[in-house]
Amino acid sequence: MQEPFRCHGVPAVPDALRRLRHELMAWVLAAGVDEARAGDIVLASYEALANVADHAYDGSGDGQVDVDASVFPDRVEVVITDHGQWRAPVPDTQPVSLRGRGLLLLRASADRADISPGDSGTVVTLAWDLDPVPDAR
Repeated sequence: MQEPFRCHGVPAVPDALRRLRHELMAWVLAAGVDEARAGDIVLASYEALANVADHAYDGSGDGQVDVDASVFPDRVEVVITDHGQWRAPVPDTQPVSLRGRGLLLLRASADRADISPGDSGTVVTLAWDLDPVPDAR
């Protein structure tokens, strides 16, 4: 079984988050997850990370984010924790907007997405079901 992925105290800035995305992809692939599923996992995780930088810290770059990921026999779970302040999404009045789709993307890309805002930050828990591995007896 793959060791958990733990990366704490990452600056919530684009360069650091891109590096984290690549590290997470390498970890997911090393865990034996197929490439298409790995792409979904990293896409949703990176979207959550980008939302942290944009919303929890208001784009200031002063915050940090923690990422914990684990592979279980039946699923992959990624937990992204910020230490900022939750800001409720503001509806965009533009007829065709490029903003405001982050949470929709998370929920569409993951089998389960839970977003828990709190006084000391927000925890996003994403999970993807895996096909059971046949017992090798």
